[in-house]
Amino acid sequence: MFKNRSYVFGIGTGIIIGALLLQIMSVRASAPGQAGIALDEMDPQKLKVEAAKYYQVFDKNTKVFTQSELDAAVLKKVKEETDKLAAAKPQDQPKANTPEVTPKIVIYVQPNLDATAVSELLVKSGIITDRKAFITELDKQGGSTKIQIGYHVFEGVTDIPKVVTNLITVQ
Repeated sequence: MFKNRSYVFGIGTGIIIGALLLQIMSVRASAPGQAGIALDEMDPQKLKVEAAKYYQVFDKNTKVFTQSELDAAVLKKVKEETDKLAAAKPQDQPKANTPEVTPKIVIYVQPNLDATAVSELLVKSGIITDRKAFITELDKQGGSTKIQIGYHVFEGVTDIPKVVTNLITVQ
């Protein structure tokens, strides 16, 4: 009757065996598990340990702050401390003249950095504010290829020609 009788017989047998295996697996999955402990059987300490594997666990009495509440508390404490400092400082004494310290900025120029990368480094460190002016001054002094590798120290506010001179001189 069928040309591929053994083929159809094989498919039927496979479907029957697959259905039996599926039934066996579903019966086993619904059986009570022996490996894990049910939540009802755990004491609070074991339950806390198991939950801590996947979540942050806090005691009921522990106060948990939101970010805005934490910020408000920190600002309150800072204000209290500044008030204490202001009250503790004698108001009648004049301020002593302290010499102003010029900030030193140290940058490291890595090998194979071009003028654009160095200008970006200088802008990020706050030494210069205008990249194009720096690059034109560097070209004017012929230092685009003469930038020295290594550490360069800049003290206080410096103008662009001094920055370029510092970068192209050997230190």
